[in-house]
Amino acid sequence: MSPKNLRKIILLIIPLALLLLIVVLSIIAPILEYKRLEISRNYYYIFHNICNQLPTRCLFIYTSPMALCARCFFIYLALFITGIVLLKNKINKIYWRISLILILPCIIDGGTQYLGFRLSNNVLRSITGGLAGIGLGLIFFPLYFRVIKFFIKGGDS
Repeated sequence: MSPKNLRKIILLIIPLALLLLIVVLSIIAPILEYKRLEISRNYYYIFHNICNQLPTRCLFIYTSPMALCARCFFIYLALFITGIVLLKNKINKIYWRISLILILPCIIDGGTQYLGFRLSNNVLRSITGGLAGIGLGLIFFPLYFRVIKFFIKGGDS
């Protein structure tokens, strides 16, 4: 394998590895908390920067809330799965309309809840988060693949 191909593979795997790490650590945090291990506090502290972590909006493992709320967890999980599917199938096309249609329910659900018009629930948060993750992945990963291709080829494409 040439150094150019190795560099391309590494660059393609970086966002997927980061997303997988976020998903796995958000699941591990409540398990560690359930076992009363102090390190779990670090996980919750780190994820507090990317999620509100309100217990009423979190899924629970054993008796502890996950480090991400239901919506955020499914956004990251769906982003990861979408990235794998797009990478495996070598899809570089951006599906703008489909993406926006998939993201819109999350915006409506989160927005109406934030404005106090209604209360959402974890099932709805999970579904809209998963749809938004797919929609965001359909935008982010094709763009990312194009940038990687551009830089690996030296700007010739």
